[in-house]
Amino acid sequence: MADKEIENLQRDLQALRQDVSSLTDSLKKMSAERVNAGLDSARASGEKFRQQAEEATRNLEQEIEARPFTSVLAAFGVGFIIGKLLDR
Repeated sequence: MADKEIENLQRDLQALRQDVSSLTDSLKKMSAERVNAGLDSARASGEKFRQQAEEATRNLEQEIEARPFTSVLAAFGVGFIIGKLLDR
């Protein structure tokens, strides 16, 4: 009877090992999928930010071309204020 119980325990232990292995594989796959989804999201956000930066640059260039004197005065004023703040 003891041999039969040992064989049953060994089978149960083998089945448990297989279940743990299967669970580990599933967790690895899920983690990889989440990482890939995160990377895709980061890439999309980066692309959106790049497009917005390009648009803002084009708008600024158009504003400077439309009003060059005002743009130069504004840049001088901002530079002057920053210089005074950093001079302290």
